[in-house]
Amino acid sequence: MKIENAKQDIQKLLSCFSEAFSRPSFKIFSSFIIAFIQLGKELHTSSMVQSLAHCFLHRSLSSFTRFLGNNVWAMEEVAETALYQFFHTLRIKAHSVLFLVVDDTLAEKTGKKIPGCAWHRDHTQKTYVFGHQWVLFALLYKDFLLPLWTKLYHPKGIKGCGSFQTKITLAKRMLQALRLPIPCKVYLLADSWYWAKELALFCRECGYHMISQLKSSSVLWMNGERTKVKTLTTIASAYREVSLFLYGKNKTLQIARFVGTIQGLGKVAVVVVKEKRKKPSYLVSTNLYLSALDIVKYYAKRWKIEQMIKDLKQRLGFGDYQVRNLQAIQRHVALALLSYCILILLKILQWLKDKNAALSLSIRSLAFHVRRHILLENITVTLKSMKIQFKQNILDSYLEQLWA
Repeated sequence: MKIENAKQDIQKLLSCFSEAFSRPSFKIFSSFIIAFIQLGKELHTSSMVQSLAHCFLHRSLSSFTRFLGNNVWAMEEVAETALYQFFHTLRIKAHSVLFLVVDDTLAEKTGKKIPGCAWHRDHTQKTYVFGHQWVLFALLYKDFLLPLWTKLYHPKGIKGCGSFQTKITLAKRMLQALRLPIPCKVYLLADSWYWAKELALFCRECGYHMISQLKSSSVLWMNGERTKVKTLTTIASAYREVSLFLYGKNKTLQIARFVGTIQGLGKVAVVVVKEKRKKPSYLVSTNLYLSALDIVKYYAKRWKIEQMIKDLKQRLGFGDYQVRNLQAIQRHVALALLSYCILILLKILQWLKDKNAALSLSIRSLAFHVRRHILLENITVTLKSMKIQFKQNILDSYLEQLWA
């Protein structure tokens, strides 16, 4: 799909954030966002400033380092602006169903003097990684995922990054900071690492529901008896076979729904999901009125944040910071999230024009369209000054090689 008026749309979206900055700072902010999108996986702070922003604004390197480390601007205010634009552009109505998704990711580092760095367990690789661990919060409506905030998690005893807080506490802080423009029906989606009575109760206080996954060692009270959830797989008469499209594939599953009580929390709905050649999974919902199919479908939406994290790392330089100032690190990560927000808002604008074609636009293709337009504009200026002309297909081929 060809994106029309990309430059005008980007300028319009960036202008929505102008009130959060002074005029000089807004120019630097805009340059950072464009730099995140344009430089992609080759991005780190110094390369961004030297190869793009410095050339455009003719400012010293210190102007950009001050913007990250010292300038007065609030990441929370900018995130609230992005949230408002998300609601406004999508025309979300009151009492719509929204999903908050929480997850964490690692950013590997080598510098021993970077604040907040520690050894963290990488559960995908089953090894330990030295670096930062970030807890991310995102809002999902239909097929559009908007990253909201991220908090730095560190183990006990790590100096230079504040007092120790658990991941559950960080998730509660981000949940507490959420201010929806209009009242909506909200579900918090999280994997088994974030399932805790403390977080589920806090969701209830906020008027939200939580859908998560239980570990196989979890215990419920059913009919007055203490029951391990893994024993629910033996009740053959409770299961039925369903065919669903999940995670991009058609799947045939055996599912069963049970209602039990968790001490200190109350009644919950538990759905056991069986799939051939895989271990059973145990989904839990604090909304007792959801059907088993809805619980399975809703929980599957959590996968969107995994795709977002991959795009942030591979396309937008999420973990490629090279600074030792804690605030500069946090702002670098916040700006990476905002560059993703800009691309999502750009996708929404295209979706409003052509709903079928725009849904196929990935973050990679959106970033390429923006990058191609900027490169095309700047190369054209250079070629005119040199009085040299190239055929369009040669230039397209050159730009494709730059992206590869």
